[in-house]
Amino acid sequence: MPPSNPTTASTAPSRRSASSPLIRNYLLLYNIVCFLGWATCTLRAAALLPLLAPSGHIPAIFDHVFSPLLTVTQSLAFLEILHSLLGIVRAPVFTTFLQVASRVLVVWGVMFLFRDRGDGYGGIVGGLAPTGAKLGDWAFLGCLGAWGITECIRYGFFALQVWGKGVPGWWLWLRYNTFYVLYPIGITSENVLIWLALEPARQLDPLYRWFLIAVMVIYIPGSYILYTHMIAQRRRALRGKKKSN
Repeated sequence: MPPSNPTTASTAPSRRSASSPLIRNYLLLYNIVCFLGWATCTLRAAALLPLLAPSGHIPAIFDHVFSPLLTVTQSLAFLEILHSLLGIVRAPVFTTFLQVASRVLVVWGVMFLFRDRGDGYGGIVGGLAPTGAKLGDWAFLGCLGAWGITECIRYGFFALQVWGKGVPGWWLWLRYNTFYVLYPIGITSENVLIWLALEPARQLDPLYRWFLIAVMVIYIPGSYILYTHMIAQRRRALRGKKKSN
């Protein structure tokens, strides 16, 4: 289950559905709602960080952002699997499923499932340690920051594309360059959270712990494949932009 790929996951209409005003309006609304959801998550965390960090109350950011804001925003991505199945977007079903499933696993199968457990799990334990940030707190912020910035760029890009008014050059640059930094941050943070969840998972069910270990193993080749694919896709996109100019 490789990590989500901010460059390949598409919410732009396919050629077959682009001519349908109903589908175009739906996709425009979907992209705008997702953009606003991720922007709210990211900006709320960014606003709380300087207020809570000096006093060591970073774990409280999780409580302010996670539920229902982050859970609902991330769960909306399930619709992208349906979009791909119905052929209304240009995205392979299997790839889209893997991309969505990896994020959903971290949000629901790690953050949500173990949020009330101690076990040295940092802020992801729902404020059991109200002061003194731990590794899990920084990993949560790493996920939220990498996901939030990436998704604001991605959904904003597709909203402008579906709207048909054109995407500014600087937004195109952000879409095909920020992954160089954000992708490693997101991958590392996701794996830290999964690693920290191994002991709580063992207490819950030993099989679930082995499942999480298997996921971490899959991250190794999956991350390399997707990262190099994004680099190649970036070249194609920017090369096409130069030719059009």
